Amino acid sequence: MTEGEFLRFYKRRNKEKNLKEVKMKIDLFWKTLSKALEKEKKVTFKDWGMFEKKEVKSRRVSLPRNSRIIYTEPKSVMKFKAGLGLKDRINGAGLNG
Repeated sequence: MTEGEFLRFYKRRNKEKNLKEVKMKIDLFWKTLSKALEKEKKVTFKDWGMFEKKEVKSRRVSLPRNSRIIYTEPKSVMKFKAGLGLKDRINGAGLNG
């Protein structure tokens, strides 16, 4: 599902009138989550999952075109680990209840 498809799905599901407002709401969620991760390093949503900020070390990368070896920069990435509630819902166990 692309971002545009997701925005239209969210708009229909929540009976929103404006696609621009939907995009603003979703962007606000991601900005807030990002700020929380800067402060705490880990954000957990009960029965849904956990977002975590992890440090990725520098890696060695080989470029076959010109036979060079370069090293990537170390960086921070956002990781998500699904919780049991989300896994059950995706697998169909939580749809009836």
